[in-house]
Amino acid sequence: MSLPRQVLAAVCLAGAFLAPAVPLTAAPEAASAAAPSEGTVMTLSAAQLRIAALRAVQQGRFALAAELGALLLRVDPEDAYGHFVIAQAELRGGDTKQARRAARQALRYAETDVQKHEAARVIAAAYARDERYFLSQVWMRRALMVAPSEALEARAGREFQALRGASRLRLSANLGIAPSSNVNGGASEEISTVDGLPVVGILSPSAQALAGTEAQGELALSYAIQRDARSETWLRGFSSARRVWLTPEAQDKAPDVDNGDFGSSALEFGVQHRRRLGDKGPVLGASATLGRAWQGGERAYDYRRAAFSLIQPVGTRSALIAGVSWQGQSDADTEFNDVQTRGAQLGLSHDFGAPGKVTLMLMGGEAESDNGQIARTTRGAQLAYAPAEALGPVELDLSLSAYKSHYPDYSVLLPVPGGREDKTFRADVDVAFTKLDYAGFMPVLNISGARSDSNVSRFETETLSFSLGFKSRF
Repeated sequence: MSLPRQVLAAVCLAGAFLAPAVPLTAAPEAASAAAPSEGTVMTLSAAQLRIAALRAVQQGRFALAAELGALLLRVDPEDAYGHFVIAQAELRGGDTKQARRAARQALRYAETDVQKHEAARVIAAAYARDERYFLSQVWMRRALMVAPSEALEARAGREFQALRGASRLRLSANLGIAPSSNVNGGASEEISTVDGLPVVGILSPSAQALAGTEAQGELALSYAIQRDARSETWLRGFSSARRVWLTPEAQDKAPDVDNGDFGSSALEFGVQHRRRLGDKGPVLGASATLGRAWQGGERAYDYRRAAFSLIQPVGTRSALIAGVSWQGQSDADTEFNDVQTRGAQLGLSHDFGAPGKVTLMLMGGEAESDNGQIARTTRGAQLAYAPAEALGPVELDLSLSAYKSHYPDYSVLLPVPGGREDKTFRADVDVAFTKLDYAGFMPVLNISGARSDSNVSRFETETLSFSLGFKSRF
């Protein structure tokens, strides 16, 4: 494969490692070699020996470079550069195991961030040469942790992207923690009314908005079983979990519920395929998924999902986006609550260059069920904007969305005239702090606000939340 050679070339050869090398405390005469004429001996200082070793690697004389590195270590076994040049020689010579071993020693004795950065890159390159790209990415992250300059950080970021693109195994994780004014999706008011019905009630405390803190985590694992220049097929697994902690005031307000009642989890497995038709043609996607969801610690339902997507380039800066999906949901307790959901989306994305990228999506869906409290139709739209450039130390992503859902057979003791109708408006702002990254990860603050209006007051809600998470820069 070509990638290991690309990474190998990028890692070669770190004259930067030599510049801030370990202080020259070695003896003036560190090594000697036979000169062209018999009986003549030439001595090299430690500095000259290091330069000679570096040049030997660059010229492809790997055995000589390793011998010169060994001479450096005879003078000082903790000479980071000696271990580093041996690692480079072994890597270029094809012995990746010995290269990793020597690079770890170089990392162990390194005294500067430059030395640590370059040693970690050698380990990453050695794993890449063995096509062990997952471990290679781990070590490139290690190199990013100690990148001594923005230029070297950018270089390591490009190498990390190349490694991730070549890896058959991909792992991603997201974690966010957010205080929220409404962790349970409860109503804004205590009084329950229905437009058109002489029904007035008092909502239980647990049905009203409760404040607290919620944590959400996601873990995704994918493995490419087929991949070429035009198509790829992935096996994927995905898990998610949500946990809630009510404020003391909320617990006092609703003593009949506890934090575990609002927890949820999901686990799914599936296959995903993407294919490009022609050099500038559309990208088609298809996926099939099986999953199970839990609510409050109990199994809630199993589901099956199929989806198809299309991305059609329009010119050089725009793309048409379309997709359809189907999901069958089997309730854990009764078939009465089973749901069949169909959905579709159509949108356009355009890159305006310096101002940024704008995406407009139109969405619709229909859920069929014997339970009239669940059956519904939904229509919605979303407008997203991402500035092309960071605003000082932060990157922004903004989105506005509006949805309308209609439940034609909904009832509250009596059928609701015209059915239940909800209108939801939502705004999200993601603020990524690019200057606070660690190992290529940067903190992201999400600010989210939502409001729902309904002819059934139980579903009139307001939510404001702030969540802090992390995402990869690359």
